[in-house]
Amino acid sequence: MEPPLLNGSTTSPQDDSHPTESNDGSPPGAGGQKRQRAKQACEPCRLRKRRCDGNLPCNMCSQFEYKCYFEKHPRKRSKLVEQNEALHDGLVNHHHHQQQQQHHHHPASVRDDRPTLEDATKMRSMEANSGLAFTRLLGLRLDPSSGPKLFTFAWNVGSRVDQLPSLPSITDFLAQDQMYMLAKHYFLNVHPLYGFLDQKSVMEQLGFRWARPDVCTLPDHLFAGIAAMGMLWSDGSLNAALPQIVDLAKRSLEGTSTMQPPCLTDVQSWILRVLYLRSTDHPHAVWMATCTTMHLVESIGIYQETSNSTLHPHARDHLYDPEIRRRVFWVARMLNTWVSFEYGRTRVCLRGITCGMPTAQENDYTNDYINLYSISCCLDPDRTNQAGQQWEDFLKQLEDYEVRHDGIMLSKANLALCGYRRIRLANPTMSSEITNRIINIALKGLEAARRMAERRMPWWHVGNVTFQCICVFLAMDSRESLAHVATAMRTLEEVVERFHTVAMREALKTARFLVRLGKKRKDEDSVVLGQSLRKDGLECDPPQLENLRNEQMARSHSSSSRRMGMEGTPMTTSSGEDWNMDILNNSDFDWNYFLTADMPAFQSFAPEGTM
Repeated sequence: MEPPLLNGSTTSPQDDSHPTESNDGSPPGAGGQKRQRAKQACEPCRLRKRRCDGNLPCNMCSQFEYKCYFEKHPRKRSKLVEQNEALHDGLVNHHHHQQQQQHHHHPASVRDDRPTLEDATKMRSMEANSGLAFTRLLGLRLDPSSGPKLFTFAWNVGSRVDQLPSLPSITDFLAQDQMYMLAKHYFLNVHPLYGFLDQKSVMEQLGFRWARPDVCTLPDHLFAGIAAMGMLWSDGSLNAALPQIVDLAKRSLEGTSTMQPPCLTDVQSWILRVLYLRSTDHPHAVWMATCTTMHLVESIGIYQETSNSTLHPHARDHLYDPEIRRRVFWVARMLNTWVSFEYGRTRVCLRGITCGMPTAQENDYTNDYINLYSISCCLDPDRTNQAGQQWEDFLKQLEDYEVRHDGIMLSKANLALCGYRRIRLANPTMSSEITNRIINIALKGLEAARRMAERRMPWWHVGNVTFQCICVFLAMDSRESLAHVATAMRTLEEVVERFHTVAMREALKTARFLVRLGKKRKDEDSVVLGQSLRKDGLECDPPQLENLRNEQMARSHSSSSRRMGMEGTPMTTSSGEDWNMDILNNSDFDWNYFLTADMPAFQSFAPEGTM
């Protein structure tokens, strides 16, 4: 069968000028018959110099899961294009080999991140659009050893005088011993989960910054980011300097990395800013910071193991440890993706990713986080054609994923809640098995939140997951889910007690409001059911039903007043009341009162005003 053209016709894209052997290996013209052959190979087979059967998809692409397609090409190809393609193929094979050597294999992330030939074509097209890249390429062709570095190249007339902003120094706000203490808090609490810094190098440069500033190679905005995160985990004795430290990092980053070509330390500083904003600020500010971080990642090219890009060559590549580059890239990408999911915005997608996975280290959970990120790839909004079985597989992978840190357990629970919202969009009537899996993961997240709140660990999901559990349990609206609303509410109250901030108090207020709304709806449903059991309760129109509800509320209020004792204390089950089924089956029993009246015995479950 001849492969169709890209325009949909059935004529095969053939090239009669290059005879090939037949499939059985016979020479041309053997047997006096014209042999059957594929007159044009698909692009993956052509670039890999593999035999192609000419089908769409061909056997080779089907076997190795390549994207099979055909393109027309001129007779001669430039050596530069062939070298770039050969280098690209080498990077793909090298990256695939590295993935197989890792202790933890990530099939989802490898499949999604492996660059395709379409990505390479798009990247070459992007660079072809750029006059800056064309000028640099021209210089390299004329003299590869001393070609011009990538600069503005008459991008504008250059009338503005470049001048770095005048900023205070980190030493103006913190003494060396204070900075050491904050760095200790950071590396003890944050670094194990987000290990994108070289701790030994940072501590060494920290000593130089106060003793020998001329020797220090790290910028102040990196130290400021560490100090700001350290203050969140400290006892609060240095919080008076926190606004100045945060402002220093912000102004320094905006005046350097976003106005001039960045370096790896700039990306690390932006990740620190993302972590601080995610812990303290509005979702929009966090999302913007993550997007800026990813654009800087693209600018310095750390998403590729070896850059063959003309537009974004690696700057001072030999100065940075490959392991640190990989950790910086994957942490930045994970944060941008998850924040985009949570905020309902578009994430930054880079083409041609060949960055390898970081290696696992002792007392380090960064790889665990990246493994969890690989499971969450199916939550990408661009994937709209997922079947129900794929969602079940996602939840099963999530449920089976072993967690070694409470912070990762909170992220796992957050992904389960996000999965519920996505599944609910596709299928509002999901099975009890799916809801039970989500509830079980959420309950483990509540346990982790409670433990972290007791230790005053201010991770953002301590409050976020707890609040979202209440929302999801109410939305499920089943007896199994509603039975755990109280657990989630008590957990949220404990979090508010530990972190008595305005944001957490508002979250608790909103959660109580949502529970009251749910209870009100249940009460109204009870009124309708109670009406069906009245002897004189025949059919009634909506206005009569509304009058009935008003009458019922008044009756409940008066009944509660009559049930108060002489001293004004409510009667409870311990004061002699004994409900039994004989009373409930009595035809004269007042179901309206039973289903809607306040139950004093329930007041012992929560303090005044908590429900």
